[in-house]
Amino acid sequence: MNLKPLFNNFITSGIKSPDLEPIKRVEVLNLFLLILTIGAPVLGIFYFFIGADFLFYVTIIAALLSLSDIFLLRWTKNINISGNFAFFILWATLLVIKWNTGGMSVGSLMLLSWIWNAVLILMAIFITGYLGGTIWTTVIFVETGAAIHLFRSGYQFPNLIPFDISPAYSLGAYLSGLLVILVIGFLYEKEKDDVADRVGNKSRTLVESKRYIDTIIGASPLPTFVIDVGHRVIQWNRALQEMTGIPEEAMAGKKAHNALYADDRWSLADIIIEKPDSIEERFSESIVSKTDSGAFQMEMHFPAIQEGIRAIVTVAPIVDINGSTKGAIETIQNVANLSGKKYTLHDSLKQAFERSPHPIFAIDSTGRIDFWNKACEKYFGYSFSQMAGKSPLTLVAKSVRKSFREMVIKAFRGATCTGEEWKYYSAQGEPRYVLASAYAIQAGDRRSKECVVVNTDIADLKSRMSKLERDETEANERLKSLTDEYALLRKNLATYIRGKGGGGFHEEADISKLKTEMKSLKEEVEDLKKEY
Repeated sequence: MNLKPLFNNFITSGIKSPDLEPIKRVEVLNLFLLILTIGAPVLGIFYFFIGADFLFYVTIIAALLSLSDIFLLRWTKNINISGNFAFFILWATLLVIKWNTGGMSVGSLMLLSWIWNAVLILMAIFITGYLGGTIWTTVIFVETGAAIHLFRSGYQFPNLIPFDISPAYSLGAYLSGLLVILVIGFLYEKEKDDVADRVGNKSRTLVESKRYIDTIIGASPLPTFVIDVGHRVIQWNRALQEMTGIPEEAMAGKKAHNALYADDRWSLADIIIEKPDSIEERFSESIVSKTDSGAFQMEMHFPAIQEGIRAIVTVAPIVDINGSTKGAIETIQNVANLSGKKYTLHDSLKQAFERSPHPIFAIDSTGRIDFWNKACEKYFGYSFSQMAGKSPLTLVAKSVRKSFREMVIKAFRGATCTGEEWKYYSAQGEPRYVLASAYAIQAGDRRSKECVVVNTDIADLKSRMSKLERDETEANERLKSLTDEYALLRKNLATYIRGKGGGGFHEEADISKLKTEMKSLKEEVEDLKKEY
């Protein structure tokens, strides 16, 4: 039985998010609560054997509350509520323990136990942020002021710890607190490195994505330009240069050329940024199709281009993840040279599809392939004569055939489906992974429709994702190994502390050995950071 998925589900409280930061904080909080749930009763057993029965019951209650907080986090998925409840449990437990073990006074070495307040504050900052850390720092200061007031007024704090073991008990509390602070320090450093890696990966992905999109637009056979929200041209591809005779250098950073204007002021790309709702009203007779995403196809006349052309213009807004318009893209496909032969929209689109570097095929109203470009022949290994009249489902993997059929039906009903991931098989039986877009166009007979499926190969992306998954698995294994060594170090430290309680504090060889182990572990942590 594989327990890893169950443990991962427990440690993340069942939360799934593309953002790794909250997941990491939930994992740390669950581990903190788990350690508190297990560690509190262990400490309670110690108090039970020295006769401090009241503190035994306090630790048992703390363990039960910590366990309940684990369920609270899974139920609410709210890290702030569960985190602050966890810190309250730790603070209240420490307060009761310090109050009843002389830790609130200045006698002996008992003030060493106050280092656990630093643990609480650091955990509060790590889990709930600086606001939570500030609140708990304020609580600690108020507690300290109250303790000073009581001490100065002559209040006698009880001490349930036998006098002969008080020094060892206090030093143990101090060293264990230092160890926890060291672990938290490693967590902070690792989180900083993880954030830097995520930012770096995101930046590289954005750069690669922009370069990829720029390459697609630049190499597209369709004359295309892109403007930003300030109406400045940021893309003017080679096909548009050839159509208009205007080089990209002359247009970069400027307003779209007046040869492409739809009225006396703006191009359609400018209009869709400024007044998208006016397009249907102003150009109703020219609109060929439109989509729910705000894209339009329309037939327009451009008298200032060449000797005058009639073109099918496709214009669409470019929006960010929040739906805010960041620019627009416009393509101009020559349908008819006014002094020459006329072409139908269907013929013009098919010519563009044939020249496209992407595998594109079309499905007629009966569900059969009636168009298959050269890129399809190269990509799938089938010629058009082999595929004409056949169902595209013969190419599609069985597991996704139902979804593929639903996509085609939606396209015929007028929807534009984009970003769909499909698995095909080539003539040689090799898998082909693609991102596909599907939309309907008017067929050549002008009475029916065809569904056009545009495919973009993502095999390289799949390979990179697999490599990332392997790297993540290796990193997790290394991290688990590191965690085991931490556990061993804690065990050795606990053994060392018990040894000190019975034999004094002069075993310099043991201390040297412990320092050597901690130095070796720190070096391995640094090596792991450099590697990942």
